[in-house]
Amino acid sequence: MSSKLHLQNAEVANYKVQQIIDFKGNPLIEALPNILSPEEAFNGLSYFPEFDQQEKTLPTHIRYHAILRLNRFFQPVMQHLDLEQRFSRLIRHGYISRNPLSPNFTANLSSGHNHLNGLETKNDIRSTASSMTLMGFSGIGKTTAIERVLSLYPQLIIHKHPLNITQVVWLKLNCPHDGSLKSLCMDFFLKMDQLLGTNYLEKFGSKRNSISAMVTRMGQVARLHCVGALIIDEIQHLLASRDNNSEKMMNFFVTLVNEIGVPVMMIGTMRAKSVLQKDFRQARRGSGQGDMVWQQMQKDDDWDLLIESIWDYQWLQNKVDLTEELNQTIYEESQGIVDIAVKLFALSQGRAIETGQETITPALIKKVAKDDLKLVQPMLKALKDGRLSELEKYEDIMPMDIAEYLQHHQSKIDLRASIQKKKALIAEQKKEVRASLVEKIMLTLINFDVDSLLAEKFTTKAINELPQSSEVEIVARAMQLLAEEKNKKKRNRTKEHENKLKLVIDKGKKEQKSAYEALKETGYIKLPQDDFAI
Repeated sequence: MSSKLHLQNAEVANYKVQQIIDFKGNPLIEALPNILSPEEAFNGLSYFPEFDQQEKTLPTHIRYHAILRLNRFFQPVMQHLDLEQRFSRLIRHGYISRNPLSPNFTANLSSGHNHLNGLETKNDIRSTASSMTLMGFSGIGKTTAIERVLSLYPQLIIHKHPLNITQVVWLKLNCPHDGSLKSLCMDFFLKMDQLLGTNYLEKFGSKRNSISAMVTRMGQVARLHCVGALIIDEIQHLLASRDNNSEKMMNFFVTLVNEIGVPVMMIGTMRAKSVLQKDFRQARRGSGQGDMVWQQMQKDDDWDLLIESIWDYQWLQNKVDLTEELNQTIYEESQGIVDIAVKLFALSQGRAIETGQETITPALIKKVAKDDLKLVQPMLKALKDGRLSELEKYEDIMPMDIAEYLQHHQSKIDLRASIQKKKALIAEQKKEVRASLVEKIMLTLINFDVDSLLAEKFTTKAINELPQSSEVEIVARAMQLLAEEKNKKKRNRTKEHENKLKLVIDKGKKEQKSAYEALKETGYIKLPQDDFAI
């Protein structure tokens, strides 16, 4: 194995004391991040992009670029917290039967290899891995949500001597467009090579290798590197497969879960329903995580909180407060699909800037939806009307009966309070960063023999004027402001002096004295001999 590792998302194992008996003494679990409470998960999943009020004053063509920042906005709602909890259970319970300190670990590697090759084995260690599926409408945020959850975990954990294991905590693959199992295997080997610096693709991924050989190696490599969870996105592409590839791939996933012990999470649109219900049911027999089906959001507290939070991101000169009418309009025009709601809010701002209206109205939102979201209008209308005959044309957004899926309850948290805490934390962090910057620039100015009070005054003023500029630019501006202040004081002193002379001369005129006499009497003019007077 090459010594070059993809270290961007890697960390050296830091073993934590476990409270669950099943997790104790298993370094693969002990090295994972702590199990998060709902509040901790909310903070970890949230991403509120930077926003500066002064950007509203920027020229039109520059503000368009700022609006795109909305694409990175992510505020969890209850279904995201549910996903995080389920994934946490999925990955930890999958490791229970794969403890590298157990004498059965090596035997299990051989057992998995033999199972994949169709050989009998006497090893009857039961896999603790399970699987789960996540289905939902296109644009509902499935991929974004799982990527935010995965960001809570390092992708690689390096276990030093005596284990000498590089643990691959998770690996996410996209199902090939043609549903080819061979392409999926090649993508797996490629991703593992990029992470570990290995050459698995070269050794096992060549076109001359059969699918069965690739599948065998893929399963064994996943077991060898202790893959915590395999996430397969866009699983609906299996519908495009030919020559029974769909069945072969699903059977392989079943083997990964039940025999190799690697948990599998499958993500797809509503089109994947037929594939998953038909071919993946046996892999779900031991699933403790159930399946998740995400439809459009309801107009409830979760939706209101989402819109309230995103509404702060306005780059319009005439900011408008969120009203129930505006909220309702966005919901009706997006039908609760988050991706469309965010795009609609961003496009509405762009239209408001373009037209010079510089504010958002319900009429503007409706017009933007009609003009700029033409491609999705038939689907949105079908959702709005609830016409099943129409919805069947758009399988990606076909509603499903959630009642037939196992639902798990979890403790609720006050999302509104959590959002306020998160915003307060961000504000406090900004305050600390600003204070640190002020201090650094003040010290720079003081080193130039600038009085400390003046240094603080002009540092603060320069930062307010140039909030997005570099430290060097802010120092230069502060020095410029200081020079301007000194020149201003100098001019004022000169002017004050000139005013005093004028008052003396004007007074002399009233007393019928010449300017020379008046200035001489008040001591502004001295004769040469005065300097030598005894």
